[in-house]
Amino acid sequence: MTESEQPEPAAAGLDETLAETVESPTAEPGPAWPSCPSCGAEVAPEDGYCEECGADLLVRRSEPVAPTGGPCRTADCAGESFTDGYCDVCGTPEPDPRDHYERDLGAVAGVTDRGLRHSRNEDDMAFAVIGATGEAPTVVAVVCDGVSTSYKPETASATAVHTAREHLVLALRRGEDPQSATLGAFEQAHKAVVALPSDPTDAANGRASTMVSVVASEHGITVGWVGDARVYWLDQNPEDSLVLTLDDSWAGRMIADGTLTEEEAFKSPLAHTILRWLGPGAPEEPANLRVFLPEGPGLVLACSDGLWNYLPAAADLARVAAGGFGGLLPAASALTAVALEGGGHDNITAVLAPWPTRHPEPAGGEPTGEISSLSEGIQS
Repeated sequence: MTESEQPEPAAAGLDETLAETVESPTAEPGPAWPSCPSCGAEVAPEDGYCEECGADLLVRRSEPVAPTGGPCRTADCAGESFTDGYCDVCGTPEPDPRDHYERDLGAVAGVTDRGLRHSRNEDDMAFAVIGATGEAPTVVAVVCDGVSTSYKPETASATAVHTAREHLVLALRRGEDPQSATLGAFEQAHKAVVALPSDPTDAANGRASTMVSVVASEHGITVGWVGDARVYWLDQNPEDSLVLTLDDSWAGRMIADGTLTEEEAFKSPLAHTILRWLGPGAPEEPANLRVFLPEGPGLVLACSDGLWNYLPAAADLARVAAGGFGGLLPAASALTAVALEGGGHDNITAVLAPWPTRHPEPAGGEPTGEISSLSEGIQS
């Protein structure tokens, strides 16, 4: 944290300056001295952390999903209480807040949706923006897809995304390089998922999730992955777009080895069999890692297979996202809609960030996050 002191004003001319300020009816007040968005304590513009509560003043985080689902979503029903999981007014199931939620931090935005066929959303997402307005931010994004055959996969994905994001944020704020921070995030997420209780009726059935992570900064894009969630580079010229990850799946292995073509591999019933994951029994290997430096501007997309199964080609995804010119959240929503319109057979998650990274404000108001950046506190 930068130590800061308020400078003492020069004694000469101080009384005259104050008098002029009081007497002048047109004098505008200076900017309000900022306060910590977490505890309200006074902080200095150059402070990185609040001295009172320790809050990080230069990090904005996406909020976790709400603990309750809110009022009944049935048309013309005002029910707000649920007994045994059903609305006390109309009897429909209590809404699950994980079924669909959106987050927008301006420099990164995402959508996750249950889809049309699954009974629950086993995907999750978490992201953060590091840095004050006026400098190129660092964007951290994590997407997880719980393995459906495991025990309570939605808890595995939720645990992994937040563990990984926090490790990345803290490591990067300490000055650790993105590659080392990424590998550490996967190690910590794996340990966290392993530590979750297994199925009480079958101790061999633990929890499991796939995961991808992105660290985007002015120096480039660092990607980590385990499983078959993907990260794409969506170039401003769609034909130059790329898949930055290689699926840890049976199909991915067959394609990488040259044993089968992509078309042949995905026709097999084994195509989506996961070869690597986070959780008990996972292969003891470091996460996959790739560093990518784009030649020009574009978007980074982190997504679950519920999206790319419907639109696997990077160029097609780039055309739908349209460079994010309509806004990152609308672009993520448009990608989600493609999967829903295609049948929505799986959970869908799409997180987008621009590169070079920037600080655009989300449409319709202030960014939604657990902690607002100090610079936004000054502006408000």
